[in-house]
Amino acid sequence: MTRIIQLLCVLLSLHSFTVSADPFNVYPFKVPDKYKAALKNYRTKWHRMTGFEHSGLHWQQFIVVFLNQDAKVYEQNYLEYLRYYQDYDEEEEDEDEIAEPNFKVYSPGTIVLKENFSSVSGAPHDALTITMMIKREKGYSKGFGDWEYVQFDKEGNIVLAGKGSEPMIKQMCSNCHASIEERDFIFANFYSRKK
Repeated sequence: MTRIIQLLCVLLSLHSFTVSADPFNVYPFKVPDKYKAALKNYRTKWHRMTGFEHSGLHWQQFIVVFLNQDAKVYEQNYLEYLRYYQDYDEEEEDEDEIAEPNFKVYSPGTIVLKENFSSVSGAPHDALTITMMIKREKGYSKGFGDWEYVQFDKEGNIVLAGKGSEPMIKQMCSNCHASIEERDFIFANFYSRKK
């Protein structure tokens, strides 16, 4: 009887470990009231497009990308980016043979959400901020892809929010994103399909 109880205890502890071992069942960020409805359960209900990825583009932080919709657009743009820009076949010298990339555009209402984590000893560590790009209706931010940029810290304090044409947003976000206008201003440099 003692062995059965010990075995049950071990099995229960293993079960609780596997449940808590999924970092995406934990919400390390407090969402501002303004965005609570739009971001409800984003970690479990949205499309997670990456795992924890180390990003030199994002101040040497680890990032995780989620989308509420248009996951196929993100995937298509990532694959086209790899095909066109990351062709490492050195024997292929005639670049004219590579077809132009077929990048897609996100539909209004798409939210590209990026969690940002500090890096310690080559691994993700503390939750820092969430940055989002929200695709608005045509004409919202002419010349900047009609994206709204939002960033808030882990306590839910909004750091910045606005159109790509606003001076603060240009300095912090949209000037860099303008370099990839052909990809609808979204980098999509990382992608990992969930099984």
